[in-house]
Amino acid sequence: MGLIDVSRITNANIYIDGFSLLGRAEEVELAFPKAKMVDHKGLGMFGTGEFPAGIDKLEAKVKWISVYGEVLSAMSIFRSHQFQIRASREQYTSQGRTAELPFIGLMTAQFKDGGPLNFKQHEQVDFPSTLVVYHCEYYVAGVQYLLYDLMANMYVVNGVDQLAQFRANIGGI
Repeated sequence: MGLIDVSRITNANIYIDGFSLLGRAEEVELAFPKAKMVDHKGLGMFGTGEFPAGIDKLEAKVKWISVYGEVLSAMSIFRSHQFQIRASREQYTSQGRTAELPFIGLMTAQFKDGGPLNFKQHEQVDFPSTLVVYHCEYYVAGVQYLLYDLMANMYVVNGVDQLAQFRANIGGI
């Protein structure tokens, strides 16, 4: 019988182009590749199947807790930025906390929507932003588990290049 290993991340910091925005975002939603699925049906088939036909567009979201000049000045819809999200993943067993491992998320993205700027009496400003993501990669304890790059036709999961044969078949890089 094995031990239960609980992993938790309860906080993080976000950076834009290397500039720390510690304490300035309430929530960050990272982008993950999502399969674009298409139906397949044909004569002689009793049913319809659904198969991947690529990866859908990627978006990320950041909910800011105030208005910051560093964020406003980065909101050009024509310029991409380097986003970095850093967190500490804690592992627990019946012995208590047994490890603290770094989580790092990297994204190349540009602002799609600065979002509404909502003011309410006696409450923090609600200022959500939506990002279009062209590149993302995620690491735990220095190990890369995911890399996706739209412009390079790269999709690597746990070290395995998912598109190597596709690129070879189309004569791509």
